[in-house]
Amino acid sequence: MRYHSFFHVFMVLAVGTLSLFSFIPTAQAKGFATVGTTLIIEPPVPVSVGSSSFIVIQLVSSKGAPVVNQPVELFVNGESVRKSRTNASGTVSIKVHRDEVGTYSLLATFKGSKLPSLGSSKATAELEVIPAIIEVHTTPALSGIRFSLDYKIFSSDDYGVARIEVKKAGTYHLEVLPLDSKDPNIQMAFSRWGDDIFQPARDIKIPFDKPLQVGFEVSYPVDQTFIDLSDQPVDLSRITSVTLKGSSGTTYTFEDHQPHWLPAGRVIRLNNGLQETKILYSIISVVIDGSNVVSQAQQRYYVHPNDVWPVKLLLYSARFTAHDALFGFPIGSGIHVEYPDGDVQSFSFNLDKEHESEGLARGIYHVQVTGAKGYAPITPIALSRDQNVELLVFSYVDLGVLLAVGLFLSVGLLLFGRPYLIRQTVALPSRAISGIQKFGPALVKEFHNKIIAFRPRNVFKKGNVRLDNSSNVINVPAEVETIYSPIIDQAQYDQDISQIETPDVLLDASNDEMQDVTQEVVSAPVETGVLSSAQYQAEEVEAATQSDIADVNTSIDEKPDSVQKVNNSESKRTRRSRRKRKVESLA
Repeated sequence: MRYHSFFHVFMVLAVGTLSLFSFIPTAQAKGFATVGTTLIIEPPVPVSVGSSSFIVIQLVSSKGAPVVNQPVELFVNGESVRKSRTNASGTVSIKVHRDEVGTYSLLATFKGSKLPSLGSSKATAELEVIPAIIEVHTTPALSGIRFSLDYKIFSSDDYGVARIEVKKAGTYHLEVLPLDSKDPNIQMAFSRWGDDIFQPARDIKIPFDKPLQVGFEVSYPVDQTFIDLSDQPVDLSRITSVTLKGSSGTTYTFEDHQPHWLPAGRVIRLNNGLQETKILYSIISVVIDGSNVVSQAQQRYYVHPNDVWPVKLLLYSARFTAHDALFGFPIGSGIHVEYPDGDVQSFSFNLDKEHESEGLARGIYHVQVTGAKGYAPITPIALSRDQNVELLVFSYVDLGVLLAVGLFLSVGLLLFGRPYLIRQTVALPSRAISGIQKFGPALVKEFHNKIIAFRPRNVFKKGNVRLDNSSNVINVPAEVETIYSPIIDQAQYDQDISQIETPDVLLDASNDEMQDVTQEVVSAPVETGVLSSAQYQAEEVEAATQSDIADVNTSIDEKPDSVQKVNNSESKRTRRSRRKRKVESLA
């Protein structure tokens, strides 16, 4: 049993050994057979200086099958650049970079391999490096813009594109030269580069992957013409200033009447590069006679070459007339007009008693009528349209009427609710007449008593002054000068007094005072003629008495002290009697 198993194992080992020896010669025969290979270089595309070129090389067998994972080396002008293995498709891509213009020879080699047995191969080609193109685009598109690249000048064409060739890679100095346009109707100014550089000179590095962009501010001369609401031209000498404001936020104020340069747009940066946006201008103000004659920002314009803007001004007309305030008749010879800027001008009315002014700026005017007989107030006028202005004057007739009406109203208000004032006013004349009738006889009698009191008074050069009565009789020296004498006709006076009922008045000789010996005075009707005659005589007596008293006082000043004392006592008695008579008359 054991022998049988051993036999089987021995047989298996013998068969395996024989099979192995039979296979080895066949494999050795196949390893020594070499397979031919071929290298293929795809024709390279010409590249600009400084740019990279990818050289594509393919390795295939003699049967056209790709050879994978085999090293391929590339030489440029005999200089090894890079060695790389083929991929699954049997190709390899090698990057080549050259900084100068020229034609470069390419050599690709494959040295073959032992396992698997591959034959060597090689391939050649040429790489052309062309000059790099520097391209500058202007925004907006402008022709004739000059640039300098390392002192080499080039300009933009009609499409606003400037180009220059560079034969070697590196850093170059690029500059925008001073702008000098041949067109007198355009002005240009540098604004910015497309990559946030705001200076006209800059450095660039070659190769440059995309065109450069540069922005310019372009200005054109703009003129304005001014017309009124009737499309009639306005005299430029009347315009003080013009103010504009652009959508860019810049405000311009011009005080002359010449064309001015205004930017047509501004350059901004968007996602796709620089772009010009047009500037919209608004008329903010046009000042005439100190007033703005345009509506702010309602007239808007864009700037174009040789542009003229028609600006419409808010100018109005006014017709002035002057009339009486109450009765409406024409009055005055003209007007004074104060303009919004403070200027004052005078105008005369025409034959129709009016004055018409045209082309007036809107605003506040102050107008006053001249040559009017009366009060002409200053009238403010807010002119915002064509108007007929009627000026009112308070003539002297109006003032008199107003004064009379005011007085009437005042008296009416005073008497309203007080009817007794009217009755008292009406009764005043009659009361005055009755008072005269009542107190007239007493006044006449008073004057008569004054005459009696002063008639017998004598003044001595040497001695005292005494009353000539029964108790005071003195001898008068020869040199005595009689001062008083009868002033009126006593008979005529007694006859007039007898017709009036008056109380009897006696002179007390002891104290020189007048005593009332009758009852109270009773008023009685007095004839008008008698009263007037008595009053007339009484007035004459009083006048004469006052004159005599003045003379007596003068004489008394020259007398001794004793005489002065007598005179003082007499004057006291006279005053007492006068007060007594006044009380009696009032009673």
